[in-house]
Amino acid sequence: MKKVKLMLIFPMILVFLFFVNNHSDYAITPSNEPRYEGIDVSNWQGYIDYREVANSGIQVVYIKASQGSNIKDAYFDINYENAKANGLKVGFYHFLTATNTR
Repeated sequence: MKKVKLMLIFPMILVFLFFVNNHSDYAITPSNEPRYEGIDVSNWQGYIDYREVANSGIQVVYIKASQGSNIKDAYFDINYENAKANGLKVGFYHFLTATNTR
């Protein structure tokens, strides 16, 4: 009886140890593409010194462009111009707040 229990438990322990030691910390497989340090900005940060941002090691800035159906971010133009003038890569995003589930 003891031998049978051991024969059943031992393979389960091996399987458990295999999965514990071979799990991935990534939701998806990491790419070989370059990775950039970045931030996202909007009117909430106010005026930003992009020279200081670039000097801190930040390489890319995602800039809030708009919100809702008709709001342009008040700092969009100045953020874009200053980020580009300081050699940063830029991207844009639209902020959306869902108002219903349909």
